[in-house]
Amino acid sequence: MISPLSFGLAIPTVGGVDPLLLWGGVFVVLGLVVAFTIESQTREIDPEIEAEMADKAGALGRLRSGVGARADRQLRNVGVVKAVRIKLEVVGANVRPTEFFGSVGAVTVVAAVAGFVTRGPTFALVALVLVPLIAIGVLDSKVKKQRASFAEQLPEMLQLLAGSLRAGMSLTQALAAVGHESPSPTREEIRKVMTENRLGRGFVESMREVAGRMESNDFEWVVSAVEIHEDIGGNLADVLDRVAATIRARNRVQGQVKALSAEARMSGHVMTLLPPGVFAIMAVANPSYAAELTDSSAGHTVLGAAVVMLFLGGAWLRNMAKFKF
Repeated sequence: MISPLSFGLAIPTVGGVDPLLLWGGVFVVLGLVVAFTIESQTREIDPEIEAEMADKAGALGRLRSGVGARADRQLRNVGVVKAVRIKLEVVGANVRPTEFFGSVGAVTVVAAVAGFVTRGPTFALVALVLVPLIAIGVLDSKVKKQRASFAEQLPEMLQLLAGSLRAGMSLTQALAAVGHESPSPTREEIRKVMTENRLGRGFVESMREVAGRMESNDFEWVVSAVEIHEDIGGNLADVLDRVAATIRARNRVQGQVKALSAEARMSGHVMTLLPPGVFAIMAVANPSYAAELTDSSAGHTVLGAAVVMLFLGGAWLRNMAKFKF
């Protein structure tokens, strides 16, 4: 079915849904995904190149940078802003928390206005809730992926660090070698430690911040080993080898647990996605039947209760199949 628009273009509709709302929502989601994908690639930008790019920015770019910096200073210790800043640092996004909030807020307002004009207040409310959730979900997904990659690369990083120490390198030289040879994101995190050390910050403090940012208890063990080595000496290479062996053994057990719980986790995903999937099929196949829920206040109440119960049930199923080591 084709719905002609006043400006001469024809956009296909699905199940009688307004084409502006449908395809506008699709483009918003794709835009957010593409934006965060592009931003995540900024980890590879050298700081000197980044500074040169900032110097060449126009007046608008300098104004944006100045306003963002002032806003960040004012809101630096706010819990939500601090948490978002840590997540943006983990994924390497070259944006400040205030810029992130501003971008998400602008897209949310545009989507809400479009939903209100085309479909009424119900769709405006849906846009106000859905767009921020999509942005947070994309960011959390990328943060989870980066932290998982860091944890997976940690044993090899420790082996390389121990080998460099046995070859006669100092701790500074060994960390520099790790920062040069390791894959991303370990490379960027170690380089950040080296940069902070050149500015006068201690290795232990910088490495403990990396452990907190990556939420890695295993790396916290490494920090403790380095701290003990700085205080009383000892054979740091042997300690790192034992830590790496322990981490590998724990990873093997964790892999076995994931394999054994795969069926339960898949069942949870299916049970969570089944209700909205069935409703979407009904809305496309028989719009008048689904309209009983979307076009009445009683239906809105039922849908709201269903969403809340679906969220609680999904969280409960995830916790049942989640194991901590």
